Amino acid sequence: MKLAVFGLIAALVLPVAAPLAGTYPVTAECVVQAARLQGIPPEIILGLLKTEGGHLGSESPNRNGSYDLGPMQVNNRVWVPKLARLHFGGDERAAYAALRDHGCYSIHIGAWIFRQYLQEAGGNYGEAIGLYNSHTEGPKRAYQARFAANFRQLFGGMLGVRR
Repeated sequence: MKLAVFGLIAALVLPVAAPLAGTYPVTAECVVQAARLQGIPPEIILGLLKTEGGHLGSESPNRNGSYDLGPMQVNNRVWVPKLARLHFGGDERAAYAALRDHGCYSIHIGAWIFRQYLQEAGGNYGEAIGLYNSHTEGPKRAYQARFAANFRQLFGGMLGVRR
């Protein structure tokens, strides 16, 4: 099973075309490392990655004027100021660019964000998956359904994780 997951990771994260200049691709090693560091299954990261549908260089506009950035579609309004303080000496432009253009950084930050939501949800993976997208009930439930469909497509079933 682990070999199959690693193959799936490679298929999902290896770029089809050459990455944009100044970008750094997502790698299977990065997904596994982020999952291990945050203590979450790599399948969760892959499910989020597929559900988010982001890619290197992406800036997806939201109705509220914010943008979701990079492969893990991390929201700039919520996370860029925090990440700028934590990792970039307060430089929000550098944090924004890293989320948008550095695949491994996006994966690590997405996994870190998911870990925070998992704690908020008391260890309930399904709830944390919804929180990754929204704290508003309707959008949260819709996201959970999209994630479940993508997860079934990727892995043929549900993840056997209950906490």
